[in-house]
Amino acid sequence: MPSLRRLLIGLMLPALILAAFAVSSVAAGGNAGKADICHNAGGHKWVEINVSVNALPAHFGHGDVEPDEYGDCP
Repeated sequence: MPSLRRLLIGLMLPALILAAFAVSSVAAGGNAGKADICHNAGGHKWVEINVSVNALPAHFGHGDVEPDEYGDCP
């Protein structure tokens, strides 16, 4: 049972974080269904891009991150 609990937490926690990020982005007056993220362009270079909230899991899955509390990329 403990491993099942860890699996559920491991799957649900990232999903909840992504959902909260998507909702906060839309509520902040952003484009409907879009979010700004920091795209890892390689070589310690980050580029801010605007993507569909449906694409967030894929972007976060390959290393992109959300901007910091000031809206800046690393």
